[in-house]
Amino acid sequence: MFHLAIKDMRFSKVKYGLIAFILFLIASLVLIVSGLASGLSAQNIAMLTESEATSFFVRSDSENQLDQSGFLIEDLIEEIPTEQGWQPLVTHPVRFIHDGYVNEKLGVTMVPVNADTLLYPGTIEGEDLINSSGLNIVVDQTMKSDGVELNDTLYDEETDLTFTVIGFTENQTYRHTPVVYVTEEAFYAEEISPNRVANGLVVFEDNTTLQDDISNFLDEGEWVDKAEVIDAVPGHSSEQMSLNMMIFFLIVISAFVLAAFFYIITIQKLKQFGILKAIGAKNTFLVGTTLMQVVILAVFSLSLSVLFTYSMTFILPEGMPFDFNLITIMIYSLLMFAVSLLGALLSSRRIVKVDPQQAMGGTE
Repeated sequence: MFHLAIKDMRFSKVKYGLIAFILFLIASLVLIVSGLASGLSAQNIAMLTESEATSFFVRSDSENQLDQSGFLIEDLIEEIPTEQGWQPLVTHPVRFIHDGYVNEKLGVTMVPVNADTLLYPGTIEGEDLINSSGLNIVVDQTMKSDGVELNDTLYDEETDLTFTVIGFTENQTYRHTPVVYVTEEAFYAEEISPNRVANGLVVFEDNTTLQDDISNFLDEGEWVDKAEVIDAVPGHSSEQMSLNMMIFFLIVISAFVLAAFFYIITIQKLKQFGILKAIGAKNTFLVGTTLMQVVILAVFSLSLSVLFTYSMTFILPEGMPFDFNLITIMIYSLLMFAVSLLGALLSSRRIVKVDPQQAMGGTE
């Protein structure tokens, strides 16, 4: 079976080469779009997905959106200290002017944190916020693509404050902007936010007693799971739905294209199949040979498309949101492989129905 499949493919190199090339192009497009979808998703919600928080306390009328939620928490902190296991989450939008780039403003989300808590992700480069004083900040490494380096200064016109970059963190973006971490002491001492206001409250492990105490004190809010907050991020669901719909249609199109190609090839080889049947070849052998060809073509083309998609991570501009997620890539590759086999199976009916006598008569 394998040898017959290989011999047939060698005899018709151009025909099978075109099929492999088309499958490679379609698969590459599917994988690249999936990488862009993952990248856009990460850029929108990475701060939330990477957070160790398990539950969020948001306003009941906010539809689980942090930007629409807000609490005055001065009295809450006195009544229930954060040492009991909760932390306030503030997402404060800022537009920085980078030194040397006066005409270009960098949009970021500033998050004040206690650096000793799980709300702070730590650094991968430079100094840490722990034991830091003054207007020092740790920024997401995506700001490197904007020319930001260690010890650079970022100026905020609205507050007339200048911040110094002391470190970089990773996978900390929110609503397509990099997250900037500053100490709570500096954030409130400089009156960046005049009142002790939080968009939400977070806990890092389920604590029913603590959560009930907070709910009773701030009766205008409710506790929701992390997944509900992520789904409520503006644009996240619709953005992912649009890209996933595009991927779905690409896969459906590939199924029809491959089915059409193999149907045409099967029609062209009906006489050969009939002759093989006449000399004793069984339907299972002939169908198996066709499927073997599909397996060879699919494995070859999909392997190339995975390598090509991986190479795109080095070619695409640094600021482009592209995420080569191996698990997602493998899922879509297996799906494309299954679609290829399905396309070939649709043409196998003609092989089974071939009449050996007609095939022999057609060769006379």
